[in-house]
Amino acid sequence: MRFMRRSSRKTQGEAEHRDSPFLASPGSMPGACEEGPWQREPHPRCFGCESSSAQAPRSWLLRAVLIVLLLAACWPLLAAQEQKGGQKEEKSLLLGVVGFYNPRLMYLKYQPLADYLSKHTGREWKLEISTTYEETVRDLCSGRLALAYLGPFTYVRAHAACDAMPVVRLNTGRDAYYHSLIMVPARSSLDSIEELRGKRLGFGAALSVSSHLMPRWLLREHGLELGRDYDATFLGHHDRAARAVLLGDVDACAVRDTIGRKFLERGLRILATSEPIPNFPLVMPSATDDELIDSILDALVRLPANDPEVAQEIAGWDEELAGGFVPCGDGEFDPIRTIAKELFGAHALTAEIAELTRGGEAR
Repeated sequence: MRFMRRSSRKTQGEAEHRDSPFLASPGSMPGACEEGPWQREPHPRCFGCESSSAQAPRSWLLRAVLIVLLLAACWPLLAAQEQKGGQKEEKSLLLGVVGFYNPRLMYLKYQPLADYLSKHTGREWKLEISTTYEETVRDLCSGRLALAYLGPFTYVRAHAACDAMPVVRLNTGRDAYYHSLIMVPARSSLDSIEELRGKRLGFGAALSVSSHLMPRWLLREHGLELGRDYDATFLGHHDRAARAVLLGDVDACAVRDTIGRKFLERGLRILATSEPIPNFPLVMPSATDDELIDSILDALVRLPANDPEVAQEIAGWDEELAGGFVPCGDGEFDPIRTIAKELFGAHALTAEIAELTRGGEAR
């Protein structure tokens, strides 16, 4: 009972203590922590006395501010990435080149041209090397390639397929033409085209002018027909045809002049030289807009003619390209059409590759 009385007294004291105007609780002190129009922030002496209704809006406001700050910080990066992606899609154009030579040599020869176009046309260009002539023609006609570096026979077939048009052509050695060389071992006793009767020749690709079309026509002019008077192996690349002679796999080869001259120091000699061949054109799809065509002419013809530094840059390229480019038209390649039809008939420009190589062996 004493315990109970002490508890009662303590409880009563506590009640008196709470009711005392001199010892009021912080929450009941006027002006201390009351919320009202005159008091939006807690009194400095009052900690933890904010109502939950005041904390919730402030918490929401803090989150909103953080989100805005994060978006503000990230927005320039997102915008830059979007712009970069859009520019890449807009500016990336493909320069297609047929695989005339081995892949390493192809990149050494033609990557500088793609880099140059990127530098001087205001568009990004990428080099696309195809494995076959037919693939390049398909990609050009479909519009996948914006520009293609084609051999003359491949060009006239592309023109027949989809009205593709040449814009400029090579000016190798300041010459509008190049030549095909028939080559034999330096110590060979062969001394004339007629002596190739009964021999095996190494050609490049079926659609190559200098490594198949022109030498085959030259052999016909001397009375020799493939499959009847001589055999041939199609080796794909000019340099492979030349090496086949050095290895003894074939008795003679046909290659472009710039390649043949390099093999003069490696054990080959020239047996015969063809008539002039119209030089390689750069070709564009028929639907190409005038602005893009004009940018190619500016970069490859007008700019080098007026800027010595640019002309010097081009002069530093591979021998095949170092002479620069000149404008050209479709009519310049009529002699190729004539020779192709003489060799393969009226359907020469649409014939399958198997028809063009009939009588020979492909590797």
